Amino acid sequence: LVAAGYLVQDVIDGRFSIGFAVLPLASSLLDRNRMRIEALPHLQALAQQTSARANLGILYRNRVMYVAGVEKPALPTIYSRFGKSAPAHCSSLGKAILAYLPEADVRALLSHKPLVPYTPNTITSQAAFAKELTETRARGYAIDRGEHVPSSCCVAAPIFDANHRPVGAIGVSGRELESLIKHEGLIRQTAEVISHYLL
Repeated sequence: LVAAGYLVQDVIDGRFSIGFAVLPLASSLLDRNRMRIEALPHLQALAQQTSARANLGILYRNRVMYVAGVEKPALPTIYSRFGKSAPAHCSSLGKAILAYLPEADVRALLSHKPLVPYTPNTITSQAAFAKELTETRARGYAIDRGEHVPSSCCVAAPIFDANHRPVGAIGVSGRELESLIKHEGLIRQTAEVISHYLL
């Protein structure tokens, strides 16, 4: 793997890290992801209209994996953040997806790992988390109240495939939750538009 460039070994401590040869593989995977391709222009429009960072994520190995992101207009517009992940139970993207999964799937995910606290706002009770998912379904969007990173909030809505199964979520993030919630209608509408393209 080192010879092929997929791993790099540090000459001082001997540790291995990912090599640059993985980048073409990652790029090829992302370039073939239909949801990401359809979402990119909508991510940019959402960032422009909300003046907030817009993110696209999927559920992967019980975590939210970011597959795209567009910075808020005050920063350079870049399609970034792919490959990073966050715990599903304390991110709005994760909660938006989990709220619409079959109950058995959610129970299986929750039994896999405890609801680890990352901030004082993290929901760690399974009963409280079940209530949170019920409320998310009722309002149509999920909220992260600084549950993963202090002072970082997010509002997200689910993206559905042709079988009405949640396959991802789109959201906006920032420091002030109230200013993000004002855009919940636009976030939900954007998620619906992307879902329509996946039919």
